[in-house]
Amino acid sequence: MKLIKINSFFYKNNFSKNIKQKKSPIKCKKGNIFTGLTTLIVFSFILTSIILLNFTISSNNINTDASNSNSFNYLIEDYNRNIPISAKEVMKNLSEDTIKNHVPCYNSANMIKDQLQKVLNENNEKYKKNNGVIIESEVLSVYNGKDPYHINVKTLIHGQKGEMEYNNVVESEISIEGLKDPLPFLMCKDYPTLVENGTKISYNDALSHYLAINNLLNPDVYENATASLIIKRCPIDPYEQHGHEFCMKNCIENGYFHESADGSCYLCRLEGKGGCYHYGLEVLILPHKVSTLGDTSISGSDHVIFQDHYPGNSTSIYQADGLYEILILDDSHKAKYGMV
Repeated sequence: MKLIKINSFFYKNNFSKNIKQKKSPIKCKKGNIFTGLTTLIVFSFILTSIILLNFTISSNNINTDASNSNSFNYLIEDYNRNIPISAKEVMKNLSEDTIKNHVPCYNSANMIKDQLQKVLNENNEKYKKNNGVIIESEVLSVYNGKDPYHINVKTLIHGQKGEMEYNNVVESEISIEGLKDPLPFLMCKDYPTLVENGTKISYNDALSHYLAINNLLNPDVYENATASLIIKRCPIDPYEQHGHEFCMKNCIENGYFHESADGSCYLCRLEGKGGCYHYGLEVLILPHKVSTLGDTSISGSDHVIFQDHYPGNSTSIYQADGLYEILILDDSHKAKYGMV
């Protein structure tokens, strides 16, 4: 009986152990799966973080590149916008010097070109120092524009900042309105008694002297004559409307210039030429007031007085207190301005 109990006890213990041994592989398998999933999640998190970080860095680089590009483009545009401003300042100074010294430009286009080049060279240094942009510029040409109230400048521009570059030929259009007319001071340089007050020229006896030494008709008519100093485009179009009522008087008082196929362009005015082959300008010179009509002299357009020298007759533009304000006009200029 005891032997049987012992065997029975032995059998039960072995059976329990076998059961425990069969459960262990299942637990290991579950543990391996959990470890694998955890590793996969961690790996996915790291990979996602790397991708997001690279995307952020790329976005920042793109934004930085775009910002730098915009800044570079703005600086180049600003530089180009300043060319006509600098060119007009050069022409203003050149005109002032010509009026002051009574010395004509030997070649006005080249003088403007050379002086503008000096200004641009100085600007190039400023852009390099202040903005880190390397700009090289060359003024290629200065020439008459689309009408006699404009001068054109052509400039070759090269700009660089880092890997960004700009290369272009820039054409700038400069208005000459607001500049002083140097021609009268050059034509009367041998007897320079004329003066200017900022808007008008008073010839005093300079113009009558010019007519006298050139043996031209009736110089005394232009004693104390006046004319416009500042170049301004006449807004009256067509010109024939000048003959209506007091239109011509208002035009003279406002100091307007007019387009003329025979008049001097601005570049030639700087050179002291009374007329040129370019499409140019003319301004009408007002003689002193008279008590009676009938005087004759050289027609009062500046290109006629200073170069063409053909005669005209007195034409009233206003009368008050027994005195006439007159212009001396030939038939073609009377027709041009509707004064027939």
